[in-house]
This record gives sequence, C-alpha cells and structure tokens, in this order.
Amino acid sequence: MNVNQYLMAICQGSELLMIEFRLTSQHTYRVHLMKLKFIPNLMPFAIAATISTVGVAAATATDFSTAELDQDTVISVAIPSGSLIPYKLWLVRETQPGATCFTVSGSNPGIVDPLWQTNSGCSAGFSSNLFSIRVDGENLRNQYSLDIVEREGELLLVGRPLRGRSLVIGRTGGITPNDFLEIQLEPGWRITQRVFEDSRLSHFYYTNDASLASLLESDSIAVGPNPTPDPLPETDFPFPDIARNIYAAEITAAFNLGLVSGGADGTFAPTRPVTREEAVVIVAEALQTVGFTLPETVSTAPFPDVAADRWSAARINALKNLGIVTGDQNGQFRPADTITRAELMSMLRRAAEQKVQLGTEGVRAPELTPTGEVFDFSDISGHWNEATIAQMSAYCNVATPLNERGNAFRPDTSALRDYTTAATFRMIDCGATPLP
Repeated sequence: MNVNQYLMAICQGSELLMIEFRLTSQHTYRVHLMKLKFIPNLMPFAIAATISTVGVAAATATDFSTAELDQDTVISVAIPSGSLIPYKLWLVRETQPGATCFTVSGSNPGIVDPLWQTNSGCSAGFSSNLFSIRVDGENLRNQYSLDIVEREGELLLVGRPLRGRSLVIGRTGGITPNDFLEIQLEPGWRITQRVFEDSRLSHFYYTNDASLASLLESDSIAVGPNPTPDPLPETDFPFPDIARNIYAAEITAAFNLGLVSGGADGTFAPTRPVTREEAVVIVAEALQTVGFTLPETVSTAPFPDVAADRWSAARINALKNLGIVTGDQNGQFRPADTITRAELMSMLRRAAEQKVQLGTEGVRAPELTPTGEVFDFSDISGHWNEATIAQMSAYCNVATPLNERGNAFRPDTSALRDYTTAATFRMIDCGATPLP
C-alpha cells in the first residue's frame, strides 16, 4: 500500500474532523486535526505522519497568490547602513487604516521622516527575506535578488541576477548623506502582498505584469555576472579570514549581534566543522537577541555526558528545557561530536518555533509561516529529516544548497562554522522589524 492509499484509508476510517492533509509532489505537508476511529494496521502510520509533519507549513510556488495594496500606504526606503552594505532596503506600510507611518519632503531625492518609529499601526521590515520580485505572474526569487546600488549620483533599486543584466525597479533621483531616501518605483512596478490559502503573509513582491524579456529590453543596466566590488579594507570584516567567504556579510551581522566570536588568534575559522555544543551556544546567543533570558549556570548535569561544570552545560540545559535539543536513544547528548547539516536544521526549526512563540517554555508553535517556496533539493528524498530540511528552505532560506551552489543539500555532511552562523542569523532575522 502506498502513501496515497494509506491516506485514503485513514480518511475513510475516520470521523472527519480533518481540515486538511495534503501531500505535494515536493513532499511538503500540512496537518490540522483528525479524529481517527481505531484502525489497527493504519494507526502507527497515522500517528507517525501527524507527529512528523507538525512544523513549518511549507508551500510550493503554485500555492502562492497575491493581494493588491493601496500604493499610498506603502513606501520603499533606502536607509544608510554601513561600509559593508551602504544602504538597506526597508519596506514601510500602514497596517491600520488612517495610521501615519511616514511623510516625504522634497523630491529627487525625497527625504523620508520615519514616523513608524513612534506611531502605532505601522510595519517596517528590512530583512531581505521579506521581499522578492514577481514578473508576469512568476516569482523570480531564485533568479534575482533585490539590491540597492549607486549609479550616477542616485540610488537604484535593482533586481540582480546570477548573470546578465539587472532590472531597474526604482530610483531615488539623488543622494543626500545620512538621510532616509524614498525609492520611487519605475512605471509598471507596484508592491503586492503574498497570499497563501486566503491568508496574507509577511512577504511582499515587487510586481510587474510585463514579460521579463520586455523589461530587460526597456530598462535594465549591465552589471555583469555578480560583479566584483571594489576591494574593501580588512577592517570592514571582524575576521581577516572571511573576506572572501560567501557568508561574510551574514557572519559580520552575527558578530555584531554577539552570536559568534573569533579565536585567540583573531580568526573565525569559517570552514571548521561545528560541534553539537558549539551549535547550541550559537543558537542560544541568537535567542537572547530577541528577548530570551537564559540561565548562565546550571547545578545539575543536563545529560549524563554533560557535566554541570562543562563550559556549555548551562546553554545545553536551557535549550533542553525549551525543547530545542534532546539526547540520543541512549540519553546521551554527545557534545563534542560534530553536528550534521540535517541535525542543524532540526535545531533551528525548533528555535524558530520558540521565537514565534515568544519564549513560552515547553510549548512550540504548531506551524511557522512560510516566506517562500520549497527548494527542490536533489539529495534529501527519503532522508530521515527530509520534511524539516524542505520546510526550512521555505522559511527565510535557512536551508540552502551546500556552499550556495547547485541543488544538493548534503544533509549528512558536517555543518561548517560559516554556514551554521549564516543559517542561525537567517533564522533569528526572519521577519525582523526595526526597534523604535
């Protein structure tokens, strides 16, 4: 009996309190509530399916639609950031009718007054995972990234491809130092909101109904395939050995948040495998940046192989109490063993659930809202953690291919320090909004 036959048998033998159980071609699941009659041969499968699918409700591209927004209630803003990333894209919108979230004075450039920092009824998002480009009804997330570049005395909001010409989506019309600048969208572009099963999500599209070919013909700029930026001084990075690392920007952001630090020699060792206890400490530090207060000491051993005076014991105990880490079948934690990429995804999924649950101890959220589509990894089918890896690829790109290339996730490969840091930063940054 195959999976679909199992599901059909379960449905036929159940009192139908089931709202939905859907198995897509990409092995994503959504489970709500089902009250089963006793079916001896199917009960173990039903219980296992229910337990294994509580988590992120991942979605495929066909699940998403869009909702139109009043363009007068939403604004794109270029905000000064730093030497590594000179400007960040923020999207500010009114979430309550009549709220005053921004005003703009002048033009070319328009200076934005950040009223969202003090007024209620506003939402301001700056995580790159909150935006993507939608052209001619197709989400171009996997082909184009949003970026702000300086050209000829103004800032351009562009869709940057892996190779080829960049789409020009908006421009400021000028630059004034240290000001928040309005990005005026080019004709034909507008902002829409992602919708999943009639629910509006916290993800927004820069939308254009024209074909991609026509947009590239009419208004694009040649930037080359991933152009090499001007060399940056080593002081732009906290560690000298990450300057050429693909995760350098995220490692720097994590360092600035206090998630990670360097070794005694001042290096980061980005390609060193991470142990299970080291991963716990990074995740614990990340949770503390969003309001968790974790004990600094522990009086009893959290696991038989983790003594109370071990350097990581307090953090291991804290994450154990939150349900983020557990022991193996023998009750051991194996703190000095390296953590695999698959195991890291389980840890980050549970941490993300705790984050959205605002730290309620021992209670995890039943779902994480997907922010994107499931990545079609080539090597996770049948893997014990297939569902979680797929789900976390749809949650702010926490799960991505090895070294951000190709389609392989390599679930049983040791998680390296650079990816562990980047993935943890993506998890904690997902859905972040600026503080007043």
